[in-house]
Amino acid sequence: MNHSIRLTLGLAKLTVVAALAALLFVIVINAIKNPIDTASGRYTADFTDVSGLHVDGDVRTRGVLVGKVKDIRRLRRAGRNVAEVAITLTKPYRLTENTVLSVKYQNLTGIRYVDLSVPGEPGKPVTHLPSEKTRPSFDITKLFNGLQPVLTTMSTDEINAFTRNAIALLQGDGGGLAPMLDSARKLTDYARDREQVISTLTANLIRLATTMGGKSPDLIEFLQSLSYPISQAMTVLPLFGKTDQLGPGFTRPIDNMLIDLGLSPELDIDKTVAGAFSSVSAAASTLRLLPAAFAGLQLPTLHSNPGAMSCSHGIAQLPTDVKVLLDGSEVVICKPH
Repeated sequence: MNHSIRLTLGLAKLTVVAALAALLFVIVINAIKNPIDTASGRYTADFTDVSGLHVDGDVRTRGVLVGKVKDIRRLRRAGRNVAEVAITLTKPYRLTENTVLSVKYQNLTGIRYVDLSVPGEPGKPVTHLPSEKTRPSFDITKLFNGLQPVLTTMSTDEINAFTRNAIALLQGDGGGLAPMLDSARKLTDYARDREQVISTLTANLIRLATTMGGKSPDLIEFLQSLSYPISQAMTVLPLFGKTDQLGPGFTRPIDNMLIDLGLSPELDIDKTVAGAFSSVSAAASTLRLLPAAFAGLQLPTLHSNPGAMSCSHGIAQLPTDVKVLLDGSEVVICKPH
């Protein structure tokens, strides 16, 4: 009797556990599928790449769930392979000729969703959008090709922040270029060769831009922000050689010569002048001798041309005050006739 009771209790417990497990499984599946109550219509759109997008994926606009992905098929249109994605939308949302659908990252785990962008002028209602009206998916891991040595020195939070900023840039979300430029600067801080890191990052972004068909305006602007300083530097590349020749190798000897002449940064001009002249009148008297000193330096040149100071009618007799004024200036005034 006791054995049968224990067996019955064991089976009851097992049944309860199985029921709870089944209930949790249903809850998890519903959370993953994220079902919607009603759907107003079924539409299709062509994408050149839907990597990471799955059936029962979300269709969102401004973060609000407005539909679900119902089917994904690979087709060939106009000589190229495309993925036709079937979606359903809830009222009042619908596709129009100016609607833009984009495959975007929902989180860093790689789950994608379809973003529905409604323009100011929606245009005529349609049931199908060609690939020209859609933005394909992209693989963010391609951005890190060649950057593994740098990434190993970064923390997980820094790598996640860099990834989020890159995704926001590529998808046209977030705060624009500033966060990504800041992440690129931080990335180069960990690199020994910054130029190589910038070159690798730019090449990876160009490949992603090619994959997206040039449909990421923020990415194009970011690449232009990187290429502008590089292109400007290339225009003055020949001047770098002159800078090397006329830089420290040229200015250092001149600096040494000035120091030998006494013109060093430690030179105290006030102290030197005070030591050379005992008073202001003595300094003025010394300065009055400068014209005569300079004239004396020019005497060899003047004597080399004897006729330079000769007068045909003789030298004029000057008053005493004029002689004092012209004293030492080597000025000669001749008689007019």
